[in-house]
Amino acid sequence: MSSNLQTLLKALDIPAEHAQSESAETISRLDAWKGNTLRVLHDLSELLKNQEYSVSEQADIIAASASFDGEDSWITPESQDLATEILANFSEPSFELMVQLLETNINNLFRSSPHPSLNISTGRKLDRPAGGSMGGIDFYEAQAWKKYPQAFNIMFWCLCHIQAYEYDRLWYLVIPPVMTFLDDYQVSYKLKGVRLVTELLEHAPREILKRTGVDGLLLTSLNTCLAQLDDLESPKLIKATVSASLSVTLLTTTPGSVVQFNQLCALLGERIIGTIWLYSYDKPGVVQASVDALSPLLKALGLGCSRYLKALIPQLVHPLVPVPFKPMSEELQICSLKALTVVIYECSCRMSQWKGTIIDGISRCWVHLADSPFVDPSRMELQRQLRSACEALASACPTVVEDEFRRLVAVDHNLFQSLVGGSGKTLPGIV
Repeated sequence: MSSNLQTLLKALDIPAEHAQSESAETISRLDAWKGNTLRVLHDLSELLKNQEYSVSEQADIIAASASFDGEDSWITPESQDLATEILANFSEPSFELMVQLLETNINNLFRSSPHPSLNISTGRKLDRPAGGSMGGIDFYEAQAWKKYPQAFNIMFWCLCHIQAYEYDRLWYLVIPPVMTFLDDYQVSYKLKGVRLVTELLEHAPREILKRTGVDGLLLTSLNTCLAQLDDLESPKLIKATVSASLSVTLLTTTPGSVVQFNQLCALLGERIIGTIWLYSYDKPGVVQASVDALSPLLKALGLGCSRYLKALIPQLVHPLVPVPFKPMSEELQICSLKALTVVIYECSCRMSQWKGTIIDGISRCWVHLADSPFVDPSRMELQRQLRSACEALASACPTVVEDEFRRLVAVDHNLFQSLVGGSGKTLPGIV
Protein backbone atom coordinates (compact mmCIF):
# COMPACT_ATOMS: atom_id res chain seq x y z
CA MET A 1 0.00 0.00 0.00
CA SER A 2 1.35 3.43 -0.94
CA SER A 3 2.41 5.63 1.95
CA ASN A 4 0.00 8.41 0.90
CA LEU A 5 -2.97 6.06 0.90
CA GLN A 6 -1.94 4.46 4.17
CA THR A 7 -1.63 7.88 5.83
CA LEU A 8 -5.05 9.00 4.63
CA LEU A 9 -6.78 5.79 5.69
CA LYS A 10 -5.12 5.92 9.10
CA ALA A 11 -6.41 9.46 9.58
CA LEU A 12 -9.95 8.22 8.90
CA ASP A 13 -9.91 5.57 11.64
CA ILE A 14 -12.89 6.28 13.90
CA PRO A 15 -11.64 6.88 17.46
CA ALA A 16 -13.02 4.26 19.83
CA GLU A 17 -14.15 7.06 22.16
CA HIS A 18 -17.09 7.66 19.81
CA ALA A 19 -18.66 4.48 21.17
CA GLN A 20 -18.18 5.44 24.80
CA SER A 21 -19.20 8.16 27.23
CA GLU A 22 -17.07 11.21 26.63
CA SER A 23 -15.41 13.75 28.92
CA ALA A 24 -15.05 17.40 27.89
CA GLU A 25 -11.42 16.76 26.93
CA THR A 26 -12.39 13.77 24.81
CA ILE A 27 -15.14 15.74 23.07
CA SER A 28 -12.70 18.51 22.22
CA ARG A 29 -10.23 16.00 20.77
CA LEU A 30 -12.96 14.28 18.75
CA ASP A 31 -14.18 17.62 17.35
CA ALA A 32 -10.67 18.41 16.14
CA TRP A 33 -10.42 14.99 14.51
CA LYS A 34 -13.86 15.37 12.90
CA GLY A 35 -12.93 18.74 11.45
CA ASN A 36 -9.85 17.18 9.82
CA THR A 37 -11.80 14.36 8.14
CA LEU A 38 -13.21 16.65 5.43
CA ARG A 39 -9.73 17.43 4.16
CA VAL A 40 -8.69 13.77 4.35
CA LEU A 41 -11.77 12.54 2.47
CA HIS A 42 -11.22 15.18 -0.20
CA ASP A 43 -7.58 14.13 -0.61
CA LEU A 44 -8.65 10.48 -0.81
CA SER A 45 -11.18 11.29 -3.52
CA GLU A 46 -8.49 13.08 -5.55
CA LEU A 47 -6.05 10.21 -5.04
CA LEU A 48 -8.51 7.71 -6.53
CA LYS A 49 -8.63 9.65 -9.80
CA ASN A 50 -4.96 9.06 -10.54
CA GLN A 51 -4.21 5.48 -9.47
CA GLU A 52 -5.52 1.93 -9.48
CA TYR A 53 -5.39 -0.17 -6.36
CA SER A 54 -5.28 -3.84 -5.38
CA VAL A 55 -8.30 -5.69 -4.02
CA SER A 56 -7.09 -5.36 -0.43
CA GLU A 57 -6.45 -1.64 -0.90
CA GLN A 58 -9.88 -1.16 -2.44
CA ALA A 59 -11.44 -2.94 0.53
CA ASP A 60 -9.62 -0.62 2.93
CA ILE A 61 -10.79 2.42 0.96
CA ILE A 62 -14.40 1.23 1.01
CA ALA A 63 -14.25 0.47 4.73
CA ALA A 64 -12.84 3.90 5.53
CA SER A 65 -15.35 5.71 3.33
CA ALA A 66 -18.39 3.66 4.35
CA SER A 67 -17.63 4.62 7.94
CA PHE A 68 -18.85 8.11 7.00
CA ASP A 69 -22.03 6.96 5.29
CA GLY A 70 -24.63 6.95 8.05
CA GLU A 71 -26.12 8.96 10.91
CA ASP A 72 -23.41 8.75 13.55
CA SER A 73 -21.98 11.54 15.68
CA TRP A 74 -18.72 11.72 13.72
CA ILE A 75 -20.49 12.25 10.39
CA THR A 76 -21.37 15.65 8.96
CA PRO A 77 -23.44 16.28 5.79
CA GLU A 78 -20.23 17.39 4.06
CA SER A 79 -18.25 14.31 5.04
CA GLN A 80 -21.13 12.05 4.02
CA ASP A 81 -21.28 13.70 0.59
CA LEU A 82 -17.56 13.14 0.10
CA ALA A 83 -17.86 9.51 1.28
CA THR A 84 -20.73 8.92 -1.13
CA GLU A 85 -18.62 10.35 -3.95
CA ILE A 86 -15.77 7.96 -3.13
CA LEU A 87 -18.05 4.93 -2.76
CA ALA A 88 -19.58 5.63 -6.17
CA ASN A 89 -16.32 4.27 -7.61
CA PHE A 90 -17.22 0.86 -6.15
CA SER A 91 -20.93 0.64 -6.99
CA GLU A 92 -20.48 -2.85 -8.49
CA PRO A 93 -17.87 -4.57 -6.28
CA SER A 94 -16.47 -7.88 -7.48
CA PHE A 95 -16.95 -11.09 -5.54
CA GLU A 96 -13.26 -11.09 -4.57
CA LEU A 97 -13.55 -7.54 -3.24
CA MET A 98 -16.63 -8.41 -1.21
CA VAL A 99 -14.87 -11.44 0.30
CA GLN A 100 -11.90 -9.25 1.26
CA LEU A 101 -14.20 -6.67 2.88
CA LEU A 102 -16.27 -9.15 4.83
CA GLU A 103 -13.44 -11.42 5.88
CA THR A 104 -10.73 -8.90 6.73
CA ASN A 105 -12.40 -5.57 7.41
CA ILE A 106 -15.49 -6.87 9.24
CA ASN A 107 -15.31 -10.44 10.50
CA ASN A 108 -11.86 -9.98 12.00
CA LEU A 109 -13.51 -7.59 14.46
CA PHE A 110 -16.00 -10.23 15.63
CA ARG A 111 -13.92 -13.41 15.83
CA SER A 112 -13.06 -12.97 19.50
CA SER A 113 -16.81 -13.16 20.32
CA PRO A 114 -18.30 -15.92 18.10
CA HIS A 115 -22.07 -16.18 18.22
CA PRO A 116 -22.98 -19.26 20.30
CA SER A 117 -25.87 -20.32 18.04
CA LEU A 118 -23.96 -20.23 14.74
CA ASN A 119 -21.42 -22.40 13.03
CA ILE A 120 -19.05 -19.61 12.05
CA SER A 121 -17.52 -21.61 9.20
CA THR A 122 -20.87 -22.21 7.44
CA GLY A 123 -23.32 -19.65 8.82
CA ARG A 124 -25.75 -22.41 9.80
CA LYS A 125 -27.71 -22.56 13.02
CA LEU A 126 -26.22 -25.00 15.54
CA ASP A 127 -28.43 -27.74 16.96
CA ARG A 128 -27.49 -26.53 20.42
CA PRO A 129 -25.55 -23.46 21.55
CA ALA A 130 -21.77 -23.71 21.61
CA GLY A 131 -20.58 -23.80 25.21
CA GLY A 132 -23.92 -25.09 26.46
CA SER A 133 -26.44 -23.05 28.38
CA MET A 134 -23.71 -20.73 29.70
CA GLY A 135 -22.19 -20.05 26.27
CA GLY A 136 -23.80 -16.63 26.14
CA ILE A 137 -21.59 -15.41 28.99
CA ASP A 138 -18.47 -15.71 26.84
CA PHE A 139 -20.34 -14.09 23.95
CA TYR A 140 -21.01 -10.97 26.01
CA GLU A 141 -17.68 -10.88 27.86
CA ALA A 142 -15.00 -9.56 25.49
CA GLN A 143 -16.92 -7.77 22.71
CA ALA A 144 -13.79 -6.27 21.17
CA TRP A 145 -15.87 -5.30 18.13
CA LYS A 146 -17.47 -2.47 20.12
CA LYS A 147 -14.16 -0.62 19.96
CA TYR A 148 -14.88 -0.15 16.24
CA PRO A 149 -18.02 1.99 16.05
CA GLN A 150 -17.79 2.07 12.25
CA ALA A 151 -18.47 -1.68 11.96
CA PHE A 152 -22.21 -1.21 11.46
CA ASN A 153 -21.82 1.27 8.59
CA ILE A 154 -19.36 -0.97 6.76
CA MET A 155 -21.57 -4.03 7.21
CA PHE A 156 -24.63 -2.12 6.03
CA TRP A 157 -22.79 -1.02 2.89
CA CYS A 158 -21.86 -4.62 2.16
CA LEU A 159 -25.44 -5.83 2.54
CA CYS A 160 -26.57 -3.15 0.11
CA HIS A 161 -24.10 -4.32 -2.53
CA ILE A 162 -24.04 -8.13 -2.29
CA GLN A 163 -25.79 -9.69 -5.28
CA ALA A 164 -28.51 -12.23 -4.48
CA TYR A 165 -26.66 -15.05 -6.27
CA GLU A 166 -23.54 -14.43 -4.15
CA TYR A 167 -25.19 -15.11 -0.80
CA ASP A 168 -24.61 -18.87 -0.98
CA ARG A 169 -20.85 -18.37 -1.04
CA LEU A 170 -20.77 -15.39 1.35
CA TRP A 171 -23.30 -16.54 3.95
CA TYR A 172 -20.69 -17.66 6.50
CA LEU A 173 -19.23 -14.14 6.37
CA VAL A 174 -22.54 -12.27 6.36
CA ILE A 175 -24.65 -13.80 9.11
CA PRO A 176 -22.28 -13.84 12.15
CA PRO A 177 -21.85 -10.02 12.36
CA VAL A 178 -25.58 -9.49 11.74
CA MET A 179 -26.57 -11.88 14.55
CA THR A 180 -23.94 -10.43 16.88
CA PHE A 181 -25.51 -6.98 16.57
CA LEU A 182 -29.04 -8.36 16.85
CA ASP A 183 -28.37 -10.41 19.99
CA ASP A 184 -26.37 -7.83 21.90
CA TYR A 185 -27.69 -6.91 25.33
CA GLN A 186 -27.71 -3.15 24.59
CA VAL A 187 -30.77 -1.74 22.84
CA SER A 188 -28.71 0.60 20.65
CA TYR A 189 -26.87 -2.37 19.11
CA LYS A 190 -30.06 -4.41 18.84
CA LEU A 191 -31.56 -1.57 16.82
CA LYS A 192 -28.58 -1.63 14.47
CA GLY A 193 -28.99 -5.40 14.21
CA VAL A 194 -32.64 -5.03 13.21
CA ARG A 195 -31.65 -2.54 10.52
CA LEU A 196 -29.09 -5.01 9.19
CA VAL A 197 -31.71 -7.76 9.18
CA THR A 198 -34.14 -5.53 7.29
CA GLU A 199 -31.53 -4.86 4.62
CA LEU A 200 -30.54 -8.53 4.51
CA LEU A 201 -34.13 -9.58 3.84
CA GLU A 202 -34.27 -7.21 0.88
CA HIS A 203 -31.62 -9.23 -0.96
CA ALA A 204 -31.03 -12.67 0.56
CA PRO A 205 -32.80 -15.60 -1.16
CA ARG A 206 -35.58 -17.27 0.79
CA GLU A 207 -34.01 -20.70 0.33
CA ILE A 208 -30.77 -19.93 2.13
CA LEU A 209 -32.59 -18.53 5.16
CA LYS A 210 -34.61 -21.72 5.50
CA ARG A 211 -31.83 -24.16 4.60
CA THR A 212 -29.43 -22.77 7.19
CA GLY A 213 -32.07 -22.48 9.93
CA VAL A 214 -31.43 -18.76 10.23
CA ASP A 215 -35.11 -17.93 9.65
CA GLY A 216 -36.04 -19.44 13.03
CA LEU A 217 -32.97 -17.91 14.67
CA LEU A 218 -33.97 -14.47 13.39
CA LEU A 219 -37.53 -14.79 14.68
CA THR A 220 -36.32 -15.86 18.12
CA SER A 221 -33.91 -12.93 18.33
CA LEU A 222 -36.49 -10.46 17.03
CA ASN A 223 -38.97 -11.68 19.64
CA THR A 224 -36.38 -10.86 22.29
CA CYS A 225 -36.10 -7.35 20.85
CA LEU A 226 -39.84 -6.87 21.32
CA ALA A 227 -39.42 -7.35 25.07
CA GLN A 228 -37.00 -4.41 25.38
CA LEU A 229 -39.42 -1.76 26.66
CA ASP A 230 -37.46 0.44 29.08
CA ASP A 231 -34.75 2.09 26.96
CA LEU A 232 -34.90 5.55 25.41
CA GLU A 233 -34.52 3.89 22.01
CA SER A 234 -37.18 1.25 22.70
CA PRO A 235 -39.82 2.97 20.51
CA LYS A 236 -37.48 2.91 17.49
CA LEU A 237 -36.55 -0.70 18.24
CA ILE A 238 -40.16 -1.82 18.58
CA LYS A 239 -41.28 -0.21 15.33
CA ALA A 240 -38.33 -1.58 13.34
CA THR A 241 -38.62 -5.05 14.89
CA VAL A 242 -42.32 -5.50 14.15
CA SER A 243 -41.63 -4.67 10.51
CA ALA A 244 -38.61 -6.99 10.34
CA SER A 245 -40.48 -9.87 12.02
CA LEU A 246 -43.30 -9.53 9.51
CA SER A 247 -40.80 -9.54 6.64
CA VAL A 248 -39.13 -12.73 7.93
CA THR A 249 -42.47 -14.51 8.14
CA LEU A 250 -43.73 -13.38 4.73
CA LEU A 251 -40.41 -14.24 3.07
CA THR A 252 -39.86 -17.69 4.58
CA THR A 253 -43.38 -19.15 4.76
CA THR A 254 -45.94 -20.16 2.14
CA PRO A 255 -48.79 -17.64 1.68
CA GLY A 256 -51.96 -18.89 3.35
CA SER A 257 -50.19 -21.73 5.14
CA VAL A 258 -50.80 -22.75 8.73
CA VAL A 259 -47.18 -21.93 9.57
CA GLN A 260 -47.52 -18.40 8.25
CA PHE A 261 -50.83 -17.86 10.04
CA ASN A 262 -49.41 -19.11 13.33
CA GLN A 263 -46.34 -16.88 13.09
CA LEU A 264 -48.45 -13.82 12.29
CA CYS A 265 -50.77 -14.61 15.20
CA ALA A 266 -47.79 -15.02 17.53
CA LEU A 267 -46.44 -11.64 16.47
CA LEU A 268 -49.76 -9.87 17.00
CA GLY A 269 -51.21 -11.83 19.91
CA GLU A 270 -48.21 -12.82 21.99
CA ARG A 271 -45.70 -10.08 21.20
CA ILE A 272 -47.68 -6.91 20.56
CA ILE A 273 -50.89 -7.46 22.52
CA GLY A 274 -49.59 -9.88 25.15
CA THR A 275 -46.24 -8.19 25.80
CA ILE A 276 -45.97 -4.62 24.54
CA TRP A 277 -49.50 -3.45 25.30
CA LEU A 278 -49.71 -5.39 28.55
CA TYR A 279 -46.49 -4.07 30.05
CA SER A 280 -46.24 -0.60 28.44
CA TYR A 281 -49.38 1.10 29.71
CA ASP A 282 -47.13 3.78 31.21
CA LYS A 283 -44.85 4.04 28.15
CA PRO A 284 -46.81 5.97 25.48
CA GLY A 285 -43.83 6.14 23.11
CA VAL A 286 -43.53 2.34 23.03
CA VAL A 287 -47.27 1.88 22.53
CA GLN A 288 -47.31 4.43 19.73
CA ALA A 289 -44.40 2.72 17.99
CA SER A 290 -46.20 -0.64 18.08
CA VAL A 291 -49.44 0.86 16.77
CA ASP A 292 -47.58 2.74 14.05
CA ALA A 293 -46.13 -0.55 12.77
CA LEU A 294 -49.45 -2.41 13.01
CA SER A 295 -51.20 -1.79 9.68
CA PRO A 296 -49.02 -4.04 7.43
CA LEU A 297 -49.34 -6.88 9.96
CA LEU A 298 -53.13 -6.49 10.10
CA LYS A 299 -53.33 -6.57 6.30
CA ALA A 300 -51.17 -9.69 6.17
CA LEU A 301 -53.34 -11.43 8.76
CA GLY A 302 -56.58 -10.37 7.08
CA LEU A 303 -59.72 -11.86 8.55
CA GLY A 304 -57.51 -13.63 11.09
CA CYS A 305 -57.47 -10.33 13.00
CA SER A 306 -61.03 -11.13 14.12
CA ARG A 307 -59.73 -13.40 16.89
CA TYR A 308 -58.12 -10.34 18.48
CA LEU A 309 -60.92 -7.79 18.13
CA LYS A 310 -61.55 -7.72 21.90
CA ALA A 311 -58.03 -6.40 22.34
CA LEU A 312 -57.55 -4.46 19.11
CA ILE A 313 -60.61 -2.24 19.00
CA PRO A 314 -60.55 -1.01 22.63
CA GLN A 315 -56.81 -0.33 22.35
CA LEU A 316 -57.17 1.60 19.08
CA VAL A 317 -60.26 3.53 20.18
CA HIS A 318 -58.94 4.45 23.62
CA PRO A 319 -56.51 7.19 22.44
CA LEU A 320 -59.39 8.93 20.65
CA VAL A 321 -61.37 9.61 23.81
CA PRO A 322 -60.44 12.90 25.53
CA VAL A 323 -59.39 12.70 29.17
CA PRO A 324 -59.81 15.85 31.33
CA PHE A 325 -56.56 17.64 32.17
CA LYS A 326 -54.52 15.17 30.13
CA PRO A 327 -52.89 16.21 26.84
CA MET A 328 -53.75 14.06 23.85
CA SER A 329 -51.11 12.75 21.44
CA GLU A 330 -52.31 13.50 17.93
CA GLU A 331 -49.58 11.26 16.50
CA LEU A 332 -50.91 8.31 18.50
CA GLN A 333 -54.46 9.16 17.47
CA ILE A 334 -53.52 9.27 13.79
CA CYS A 335 -51.66 5.96 13.77
CA SER A 336 -54.45 4.38 15.88
CA LEU A 337 -57.03 5.50 13.32
CA LYS A 338 -54.96 4.13 10.44
CA ALA A 339 -54.76 0.74 12.15
CA LEU A 340 -58.43 0.88 13.14
CA THR A 341 -59.45 1.55 9.54
CA VAL A 342 -57.53 -1.55 8.41
CA VAL A 343 -59.24 -3.62 11.12
CA ILE A 344 -62.65 -2.37 9.96
CA TYR A 345 -61.98 -3.32 6.35
CA GLU A 346 -60.36 -6.69 7.10
CA CYS A 347 -63.01 -7.74 9.66
CA SER A 348 -66.05 -6.09 8.07
CA CYS A 349 -68.29 -9.05 8.84
CA ARG A 350 -67.78 -8.47 12.57
CA MET A 351 -68.19 -4.70 12.68
CA SER A 352 -71.89 -4.72 13.55
CA GLN A 353 -70.84 -5.85 17.04
CA TRP A 354 -68.29 -3.06 17.44
CA LYS A 355 -69.85 -0.12 15.61
CA GLY A 356 -71.08 1.55 18.80
CA THR A 357 -67.64 1.49 20.43
CA ILE A 358 -65.99 2.82 17.29
CA ILE A 359 -68.49 5.60 16.64
CA ASP A 360 -68.39 6.69 20.27
CA GLY A 361 -64.61 7.13 20.19
CA ILE A 362 -64.58 8.86 16.80
CA SER A 363 -67.38 11.29 17.65
CA ARG A 364 -65.83 12.24 21.01
CA CYS A 365 -62.53 12.96 19.29
CA TRP A 366 -64.32 15.01 16.62
CA VAL A 367 -66.11 17.12 19.25
CA HIS A 368 -62.83 17.69 21.08
CA LEU A 369 -61.24 18.96 17.85
CA ALA A 370 -64.18 21.26 17.20
CA ASP A 371 -63.77 22.80 20.67
CA SER A 372 -60.16 23.75 19.96
CA PRO A 373 -59.48 26.95 17.98
CA PHE A 374 -56.06 25.80 16.74
CA VAL A 375 -55.66 24.33 13.26
CA ASP A 376 -52.36 22.87 12.05
CA PRO A 377 -51.29 20.15 9.56
CA SER A 378 -51.34 17.46 12.26
CA ARG A 379 -54.87 18.34 13.27
CA MET A 380 -56.03 18.42 9.65
CA GLU A 381 -54.54 14.94 9.14
CA LEU A 382 -56.34 13.71 12.25
CA GLN A 383 -59.64 15.04 10.88
CA ARG A 384 -58.99 13.27 7.59
CA GLN A 385 -58.29 9.97 9.34
CA LEU A 386 -61.49 10.31 11.39
CA ARG A 387 -63.48 10.74 8.18
CA SER A 388 -61.69 7.77 6.60
CA ALA A 389 -62.60 5.57 9.56
CA CYS A 390 -66.24 6.61 9.21
CA GLU A 391 -66.20 5.80 5.49
CA ALA A 392 -64.66 2.38 6.23
CA LEU A 393 -67.32 1.70 8.85
CA ALA A 394 -70.11 2.73 6.48
CA SER A 395 -68.71 0.38 3.83
CA ALA A 396 -68.33 -2.52 6.27
CA CYS A 397 -71.62 -1.96 8.08
CA PRO A 398 -74.06 0.04 5.89
CA THR A 399 -76.73 0.18 8.60
CA VAL A 400 -74.73 2.84 10.48
CA VAL A 401 -75.58 5.36 7.75
CA GLU A 402 -79.32 5.09 8.33
CA ASP A 403 -79.04 4.67 12.07
CA GLU A 404 -76.04 5.98 14.06
CA PHE A 405 -74.83 8.55 11.52
CA ARG A 406 -78.34 9.95 11.05
CA ARG A 407 -78.71 10.40 14.80
CA LEU A 408 -75.36 12.17 15.05
CA VAL A 409 -76.40 14.65 12.36
CA ALA A 410 -79.75 15.16 14.05
CA VAL A 411 -77.96 16.18 17.26
CA ASP A 412 -75.77 18.80 15.56
CA HIS A 413 -75.89 19.04 11.77
CA ASN A 414 -73.16 21.67 11.43
CA LEU A 415 -70.79 19.72 13.64
CA PHE A 416 -71.20 16.16 12.38
CA GLN A 417 -72.19 16.46 8.73
CA SER A 418 -68.54 17.09 7.75
CA LEU A 419 -67.52 13.97 9.70
CA VAL A 420 -70.03 11.47 8.29
CA GLY A 421 -71.34 13.28 5.21
CA GLY A 422 -68.98 11.51 2.84
CA SER A 423 -70.14 8.16 4.23
CA GLY A 424 -73.80 8.56 3.40
CA LYS A 425 -74.34 10.45 0.18
CA THR A 426 -77.84 9.04 -0.22
CA LEU A 427 -78.92 9.98 3.29
CA PRO A 428 -81.11 13.08 3.48
CA GLY A 429 -79.92 15.57 6.03
CA ILE A 430 -76.29 14.46 5.92
CA VAL A 431 -75.26 16.07 2.66
